[in-house]
Amino acid sequence: MWTFIRNNGIALTAGLAAVLASGQTLAAENWTPHLPGVTEGLPAGALPPPGFYFLNTTMVAPFSLYDNNGDTNGVKADIFVDVPMLLWNPGVKVLGADYAVGVAQPITHVSASGGGLDESSWGLFQTILMPAKLAWQLPADFHVSAGLAVYVPDGTAQKTVISYQNGTYRGVPNSTNYWALEPSLGISWLHDGWNVSASFNYDINFKNQDSGYTSGNALVGDYTITKAIGAWTVGVGGYSVNQLEDDKSEVAAIQAGINAADGNRQTKYAAGPIVGYDFGKASVTAYYNHGFGAKNVLSGDTLWTRLVVPF
Repeated sequence: MWTFIRNNGIALTAGLAAVLASGQTLAAENWTPHLPGVTEGLPAGALPPPGFYFLNTTMVAPFSLYDNNGDTNGVKADIFVDVPMLLWNPGVKVLGADYAVGVAQPITHVSASGGGLDESSWGLFQTILMPAKLAWQLPADFHVSAGLAVYVPDGTAQKTVISYQNGTYRGVPNSTNYWALEPSLGISWLHDGWNVSASFNYDINFKNQDSGYTSGNALVGDYTITKAIGAWTVGVGGYSVNQLEDDKSEVAAIQAGINAADGNRQTKYAAGPIVGYDFGKASVTAYYNHGFGAKNVLSGDTLWTRLVVPF
């Protein structure tokens, strides 16, 4: 029953909190709204059959802060993210494509240390609305999808934790604090149990009205190559993050010492194994990413799990 999770899965979007690091400016005020790697293992170009679906994706990551030269400075952040999501395929066609809508409300825990930081916090990331996901089936077992996600700045620990004291950034934000739009493109080749997919998500970030800071737009890619063997799925996945525009700060914000990181751009990459099992009425996937090539960002290895259940 549920082989469609390996052959026609769901491309979801999600976000992540970040740490404001001590004495070290970051590219992007926090991170990209899209959580890099969150769609690994899923056929990015396709949707499941009509119905309601619950997905729960978790990530555990011991991260370090990397500067513009790709070096660490002693600042570390242990991060846990849980991303529950509801997706509905009503069984209607739009422009010849399958249509779906979704909503996600990530929960985050961030614990920061080093460079004068020793703080931790639980909180909600901003609500993620997916008003439209369209998926077309093409010849030769190819699938293409297009979608839009809206990130609402309603997360917790946004305004009270951001401060600048004695030359040190203080705080453990659990959410970004600005509107963001995320158009996405998914491509999949699904043949004889193979899933070769790429999901490209372009984060368009608006100004943080509290800090006067605007994070540069970024392109985040998630990649998958897996093979279904009976109830098992095995393969490899990875992600890429490339910030394409400079960050911008208002003069008042720079003078106040808040996020004065004009011009910095973040990059990072990761790859690792994927394994999954289809129980018939639900599927479980686990995967591991080894991080490399990080600049101006928190990065490191990540461990993921995903549960998918139809109603």
